[in-house]
Amino acid sequence: MKLIICSLLFLIASVVKSQFTSTGFPSQVLSSNSPWNTPIGNNPNVDPLSTAMVNRIFNELNQEGLSTEFQLHYYQWTSPIHLVNTSVSVNRIKIIQPQGEGYHETVDPSGLKVITNLPISTSFNPDPKADGHMIVFDTNLKVFHEFSRFKWLNSSTAEATRYDTFAYNQNGTYPAFVPGSRWWMKGVRGSGAPYIAGLIRFDEIQRGELNHAIAFGGPLNRQKSSSSSAWSYELCSPVSSRSDGWVVGSDTIMEGQRIQLNPSYNINSLPPKAKLVAQALQIYGGYMVDNAGDFGIYFENLGSSGSTPWETLYGSDLSTLYNIPITQFRILSCSDISTK
Repeated sequence: MKLIICSLLFLIASVVKSQFTSTGFPSQVLSSNSPWNTPIGNNPNVDPLSTAMVNRIFNELNQEGLSTEFQLHYYQWTSPIHLVNTSVSVNRIKIIQPQGEGYHETVDPSGLKVITNLPISTSFNPDPKADGHMIVFDTNLKVFHEFSRFKWLNSSTAEATRYDTFAYNQNGTYPAFVPGSRWWMKGVRGSGAPYIAGLIRFDEIQRGELNHAIAFGGPLNRQKSSSSSAWSYELCSPVSSRSDGWVVGSDTIMEGQRIQLNPSYNINSLPPKAKLVAQALQIYGGYMVDNAGDFGIYFENLGSSGSTPWETLYGSDLSTLYNIPITQFRILSCSDISTK
């Protein structure tokens, strides 16, 4: 009997341990039933205007003299991931909302515009561009802290326009136009989706495991399909809970809408890491979650161009992804369009 009990305890410990990497970071981010961790499946419904949506993006970029290539955001306009262990003494800070708004009610119920006691080391810095995104994962409590436009004021105080926190195994979705008087403050992405959702992480590329949908940014995200619509915004729920889309037209992609690399596109000639990403884009696809100056996906920020491991270790491999024509992507139908 003792042997059986010991074996069961060892098995349980092994399962728990396998849920996290050697650094304490979860092997799978968000729950198994999250839309981000659910494969597309066979014969999905493709949006009737899919071709028009993709062609509009291509033509707009071309007319503006911008790159029409599929893009990879890995050293700017993305987010670093920092790890903190609150089982030991750590630096604690407060953040203040610099625009005079309260944070969302889920993190700032009294609308104080200040959140205190956050475990943030002074060595942690955000992405260098204006959006200033930053992700911090507490390996002790297993929770994420996410920020936008994070800016240090001193060692104990920082500014951040938005803040969110959640457990590593939550579903990763919120109700459309999240209930509360400050619904537009939920989440740190334009769509309200968690930033960690769909972010390609270095550890999973190293392991050769990329088993989730990928976050997309686009230049022509939809505000609403028609100027005559009575509402101001429309989005695809449940991935998007709000929207910063700004273009009117039915030939635009809603935030929260799913995107898939055409399954018939031949990825066999791609090198290993690029093939891993392309395979995920065919099996899991991705979701449009933010505005961008191009059509592309997001990798964890590991440092500046020229020194980041994305270039020094995998540059010649991953750069082949630029050769995938954006016209090889298709936009899937949204079954739950929400408006406000």
